[in-house]
Amino acid sequence: MQSSDPPQPEPEQALPTFPASGHERLWTPWRMRYVAGNDRENGCIFCNRLAGHEDARSLILHRGERVFIIMNLFPYNTGHVMIVPNDHVASLEDADPDIANDMGTIRGPVLRALRRALAVEGFNLGLNVGAVAGAGVTDHLHEHVVPRWQGDANFMPILAGTTVMPELIPVTYAKLRAELARELGGDREIQSLVLTPDARNALVDAEGRLPRAIASNGEPLWRAALRDVHDRGVADAELIGWAGGIRADEAAGALLFRAALADAGALAAENRVIST
Repeated sequence: MQSSDPPQPEPEQALPTFPASGHERLWTPWRMRYVAGNDRENGCIFCNRLAGHEDARSLILHRGERVFIIMNLFPYNTGHVMIVPNDHVASLEDADPDIANDMGTIRGPVLRALRRALAVEGFNLGLNVGAVAGAGVTDHLHEHVVPRWQGDANFMPILAGTTVMPELIPVTYAKLRAELARELGGDREIQSLVLTPDARNALVDAEGRLPRAIASNGEPLWRAALRDVHDRGVADAELIGWAGGIRADEAAGALLFRAALADAGALAAENRVIST
């Protein structure tokens, strides 16, 4: 039985599915760790991330002149990213017109990168301006881009209030950072750093260089890199994260793979394993 008290808004919390509504909703109880606010940091989370330099740790995918792209640590869905102005402004009416223009301009490349990297079928896009509208961070404007797939409210099993996401955030980060750099810079080539689990050995070519792959049209860079590594005789390679430039405005792009590299005889010609 529902309470007669009016509902109180909670910051950026997805709603549970009420069967009587007839509408599908993405129910994300794992975000309650964020909503509860037990680990809130001092200052603005977006400004703090932008001021840092370890972008893979901060989940910053792109740094632009006026806006940056960052993954959501408490996602509604896999690949949930945010378009954020560099300036600390709370609302669009407070933002310089060039900021609003850049937020709109970069939206297309973000959507294309997500579609290609994750085979996304649709998106929810939205701005929550002010606490009454559901904004969790009220003083720094940000636009949510949430990928959607058919039946995605069902494919994320929930166990004891914790979601089991399809892949780890560092893996998604690596896929998206490579693809967004490609979308904005046009480079279809990517390096691969293939390490053993203890990081003591690495795969290189005959000249000691890291493997490089070129993606075909429509092929995501991570898949091109994995295909190339397989072609070099490494059948058990697994993408585990990013190995490129520390900051997202650095050009060097590389994906990190883990593999046993136990059978040197299985490697294709002109490939070898070296000690790191």
